[in-house]
Amino acid sequence: MNISIKSFILLVCFVDFISTQVYNVRDFGAIGNGVANDTKAVRDAWAAAAKTNGGRVIFDAGYNFLTAPFNITSNGILDVRGKITASRNRSDYYPIPEVKW
Repeated sequence: MNISIKSFILLVCFVDFISTQVYNVRDFGAIGNGVANDTKAVRDAWAAAAKTNGGRVIFDAGYNFLTAPFNITSNGILDVRGKITASRNRSDYYPIPEVKW
């Protein structure tokens, strides 16, 4: 009986994993060379994931994605296999948005 419960839980986790929508930031136009600004592509990938009530947003290995701040919505999975570099452009960080807790 104990093995059956473990098998069932494993099956549920596996089905959830494979049913998660995948959004690769490169499919949304990210270059990933560490020089080009990938902010729009990153934000667009998160927006697409949010429309499907979450998903896995992937930053591929071997790439360096330069981006300004972006919001991570609930039910989203941040799958960073490469590198994310913060923009050095000060205007990307101002004005500071009001945050309500």
